Amino acid sequence: MKISAAVGSFLARPLHAVLATHGPDGEISQSVVWYRAEEDSVWISCRPGSVKARHVANDPRVSLLVLAPHGGSYVRLEGKAMLDGTVSDEQRLALISPYQGADAEVWLIEHPLPSPNALLRIRPERVVTSNVR
Repeated sequence: MKISAAVGSFLARPLHAVLATHGPDGEISQSVVWYRAEEDSVWISCRPGSVKARHVANDPRVSLLVLAPHGGSYVRLEGKAMLDGTVSDEQRLALISPYQGADAEVWLIEHPLPSPNALLRIRPERVVTSNVR
């Protein structure tokens, strides 16, 4: 599903998101994440052995809620996620730059990874919005 222009503009802002995944026992796990929106998907960076990665490998159903700081508007993406390789240094910088601005490269140096992160790609099947224009 292609992300509409209005939703794309909303997601282009450096907002925090809450990712919900399903554990093997059916329990929902939620975590706050940074994300990067593309034309037909949204991706996040996560440790390969993380709860997020294990849950998605077991059950790809996810929900990603992106809420504006004032709380008056949001986008919720529901769909399936998949582990889609590793996050390159260039992708990591592209993910972090909107959140860290001019200090993004310094932030990367101060927050090294022991090994590459997994790229968790979400392909929305349903998009729900409130006050997004």
